[in-house]
Amino acid sequence: MRSAIIALALLLTALFSAEADETFNWSFNLEEEQFTISVQIPEHHYLYQDQTKIIVNSADKSISAHISPIASKYDDEFSGETMIYTTGNVEWKFNVAKTTLPYRIELEYAGCRATTPESSGICFMPQHDFYVFDGKMAKKDDPDATPTEKLTLLESLKGFKILNSAGGYMGSSDFLKFLNREDTDFFAGKSMLVIIFLIVIGGLGLNLTPCILPMIPINLAIIGADTGDRKQGFMRGLFYGVGIALAYGVLGLLSMLAGARFGALNSSPWFNFSIAAVFLILSFAMFGIINIDFSKFSTKVSADKMHVGKFLLPIFMGVIAALLAGACVAPVVIAVLLLSVNLYSAGNWSGLLLPFLLGVGMALPWPLAGAGLAVLPKPGQWMERVKQFFGILIVAAGLWFAWQGWGLLPAKSDGTSSVQAEIVKLETALNESKRSGKPIFIDFWASWCKNCLAMESTTLSDAAVKNELNNYITVKFQAEDLGDPQIKQVLDYFEAKGLPHFVILK
Repeated sequence: MRSAIIALALLLTALFSAEADETFNWSFNLEEEQFTISVQIPEHHYLYQDQTKIIVNSADKSISAHISPIASKYDDEFSGETMIYTTGNVEWKFNVAKTTLPYRIELEYAGCRATTPESSGICFMPQHDFYVFDGKMAKKDDPDATPTEKLTLLESLKGFKILNSAGGYMGSSDFLKFLNREDTDFFAGKSMLVIIFLIVIGGLGLNLTPCILPMIPINLAIIGADTGDRKQGFMRGLFYGVGIALAYGVLGLLSMLAGARFGALNSSPWFNFSIAAVFLILSFAMFGIINIDFSKFSTKVSADKMHVGKFLLPIFMGVIAALLAGACVAPVVIAVLLLSVNLYSAGNWSGLLLPFLLGVGMALPWPLAGAGLAVLPKPGQWMERVKQFFGILIVAAGLWFAWQGWGLLPAKSDGTSSVQAEIVKLETALNESKRSGKPIFIDFWASWCKNCLAMESTTLSDAAVKNELNNYITVKFQAEDLGDPQIKQVLDYFEAKGLPHFVILK
């Protein structure tokens, strides 16, 4: 109620007020491991404690104030008894040890001038300001500016030459070749027949990625031909494969023709929450809490009179499996997309079919699995134990996706992964490169990208790789939200088709 009264008072007096940012002077100072934000409050002026909010994020994490000012109790003429910060210099101190510049600062505050014999009381417009602090000075930022206004970065990048770029997971030896600007094109010098074979085999291998392994017990439950009918099992497996192939074909077309990226859905917390919900519901069925009879989609239909409508569940789960594989963005996926783009750009329309062939490769085992499962022994006590074991795996997978979605929420709500901070970080590297002449290595990554995390814990931790990277100005650019227009413009500039993506500039 009191906050509502304050807001009403501020609104009613806003037409007669001066700008608060001209009255309350904010300053920023960094000394060793302590960052101080202070505001100078003029005589007879004050800020409302509950209306003053300060959020500070470094380039890699959120920072909380370890020392905050003490507020005073005040009988406010506008809203009654409240807590305020009064005349003088008011400071917030942050321990910034082990943090990375720049800092992104968000300020919200509202204050008033008290009534005195010389002047009447007045409240100022509530303020919501953003700053980027580079270690020496704070630059005011406009989060509502258009991407064109904000991304002067793109103009700066035009002064640099792209020496090399690559995407997907790479082992230490391949990554060292990349850093030394040696050719790392997987398909270079190979005939089209060999390329098609490799793409199909690569799609087959996607079934073994960490993104798909948790799906296997669910897939087996969906296509498991427990009626003993090989044709029914084969057809359910076939329709599951159709869903995979269609998903890759469509996503491949979108990637080439509309600039979409594999893995973009995985950057959405709501997609991860939805997958978590599907997994948890299916785990309930494994434990017998609810009954989901997958076989009913086919047992009522003879093998000679099957209808596609009876196989919507396998098709849907095939699409989901393909989308989940996008989170891993296996090297072959990136290589196929790049090859497809090159062929299509050269006027070869067959490039449009390559992502579909990747999906065909991933789909290959499932019709055979469906037919093969038809001859398994009839369900018994042993099958109940297997279902419970699968149930535990599915619960774990569901919880993992829920945790992944939860981890993505701060990046979209409180600026923990600040897009502008990432851009400032890259701009700083460009300026440093101009001064020193050292080349720049950019690692585009995201917390939801499994191959990015795998690269960090293996290849990028290799001693030889670390030693080679000492010759570069290294920038880890967190492209957490692929749908953000600024992130999209930067990735489009470097023609990145997914994450991780690596670039060398000079």
